[in-house]
Amino acid sequence: MDLRQLRYFVALATQQHFGRAAGVLHIAQPALSRQIRLLEEELGASLFDRHPKGATPTKEALQLLDRATFVLRYVEQLKVDMVAQHATPHGLVTVGLSPALASLLSVPLVLAVRKRHPAVRLKIVETFAPTLYVMLRDGTVDLAILNGPIPPLNMKLVPLLSEKICAIGPWSDQRLRHGPVSIQQLKGVPLILTGVSKSGVRLELESAAARANTPLTEVVEVESLEVARRLVIEGLGWTVQFAAPIKEELETGQLAAAPIRGLKLRRMIARAVERPPSRATDAVTAALHGVAVELVASGRWPNSTLEHDKRAGRR
Repeated sequence: MDLRQLRYFVALATQQHFGRAAGVLHIAQPALSRQIRLLEEELGASLFDRHPKGATPTKEALQLLDRATFVLRYVEQLKVDMVAQHATPHGLVTVGLSPALASLLSVPLVLAVRKRHPAVRLKIVETFAPTLYVMLRDGTVDLAILNGPIPPLNMKLVPLLSEKICAIGPWSDQRLRHGPVSIQQLKGVPLILTGVSKSGVRLELESAAARANTPLTEVVEVESLEVARRLVIEGLGWTVQFAAPIKEELETGQLAAAPIRGLKLRRMIARAVERPPSRATDAVTAALHGVAVELVASGRWPNSTLEHDKRAGRR
């Protein structure tokens, strides 16, 4: 059995007529008949019921057709992939980021991709982790930065970094000016919580508070860190988030941030295993790593430890 015989077989099973199949394949009908007969002899099965009006696939042929079609498509994709290895990355790549991460990464990521891969176009989608999981599964986004723990989806995960979660409040609040705070110190503090409950930062915070038997005082829930930032500056409470997106406010003395002991968030670049990455997707993945390395090294992504040198994993 070889690929030529499989192509001939698929053509005949589709056309169900030796003459039409030979025409599609651009070969003589006797050559087609000979190859089909050799295939039947090798498999020890009759693949077609010959009759004056054509050739009807047998039960064995229908079973073979499903597998042969898969093999031929796989071989064709393999050829495309190998050619693409030597091609310039190009095309659209959609990246999913949480709103807080989008504010930190969008500009440096776009600049990095534009500089290194000008034929790649980026689309950045801002939403929260539960929606990003669904979008990855459905193919709406090609890549996303997700937080652990990861639900049991069939995804390839590339560890990016670990990040300390901080309590963030007004600069004038002395409790945040002298290093890390404990989860117990949040008791009684009015909190402006961002994001979605049981996801990301909220999940880590709520789980730690439950373990420490420390009730949280929620005064308002908002989606974005930008809204929380404004409310905190107005003195309406603290928020709990990572500090990188508010670095400017920390430096100008509008806000103060202190890591909460034991609270970290692991960030991973994720894609669906069912969708092999294009050259452009691989290029954007590498660009995300490069941007993270630069931001951490320059201090623009504080309280973070890179994990970019670890092997990619699957969950």
